Amino acid sequence: MSSSQEIESLWAEVHYQRDRVALLRAKLYRWGLGPNARLRELERRLEGAERRLRERQRARPSAAHRR
Repeated sequence: MSSSQEIESLWAEVHYQRDRVALLRAKLYRWGLGPNARLRELERRLEGAERRLRERQRARPSAAHRR
């Protein structure tokens, strides 16, 4: 997988995880409930996806300079 394809894939993962977190937050709010273990797990997955994207984006410019 090329660098740009990998970054695009990571962006898609981040957006997917953000949507899942937002949907569950909306449901919990509508039901009058507070955060729960499932929401915390989804937030943890979102943070991981965002971290992987940031790390990959940082690595990309340095790889381009080596050419």
